[in-house]
Amino acid sequence: MKLREILSGMEILESNVDMDTEISGVSYDSRRTRPGDLFVAVVGFESDGHDYISAALEKGAAAVLCQTVPGRTAPYARVPDTRLGLALCSVNFFGNPAGDMKLIGVTGTNGKTTSTLLIKHVLEHCLGAKVGLIGTTGNMIGELELPSERTTPESLELQKLLREMADAGCEYVVMEVSSHALALSRVAGIEYETGIFTNLTQDHLDFHGGMEQYAEAKAQLLGIGVDGAGVVGPALRVL
Repeated sequence: MKLREILSGMEILESNVDMDTEISGVSYDSRRTRPGDLFVAVVGFESDGHDYISAALEKGAAAVLCQTVPGRTAPYARVPDTRLGLALCSVNFFGNPAGDMKLIGVTGTNGKTTSTLLIKHVLEHCLGAKVGLIGTTGNMIGELELPSERTTPESLELQKLLREMADAGCEYVVMEVSSHALALSRVAGIEYETGIFTNLTQDHLDFHGGMEQYAEAKAQLLGIGVDGAGVVGPALRVL
């Protein structure tokens, strides 16, 4: 796939790379970078991917997606936010698999796992549909069980999983959407058929900084905003 296709729809601030460069994969961990990859220098809480650009290039990365210009000569494209960039690159690289299925996202402090399992059961037994599941206790493609490391996978792994589900014939995907995933753009670029909000109680405030910020993260799934008066925006679509 050409680099211009992977970067389609993204705001490119500047670049020195040939957009017709062939890209064979996407990576954000230099230890897993392979020849021909686009290495995305994600700025994390404990480490900064920009510090590993040289390591990724030594592994054979064909180009770098970054927020700041690399300190060494490298073919790069600079964007405002590489975490968002990783999500959008992943959507493009895997061919927007969510577009081939109907996605149901469930967010809230409590009840996400129970809700997704119940919805999956209803869709399978009432509609006879093949359903994918993404959540805390594991991922499923129909009856096939797969392990999970977090409630909502990082965007690259999430899009890869969605592609596997689409290729396996899933019509629906029911997924837990954590506040971390929303705040960190892991689900950016995904259009949900239905969004479900369960509840909001005090949790993860060490990460979000306060209840209002926590509510704002949750509200992203529903396409609404939060102000001092409360939640505002379009009505929630439910099953």
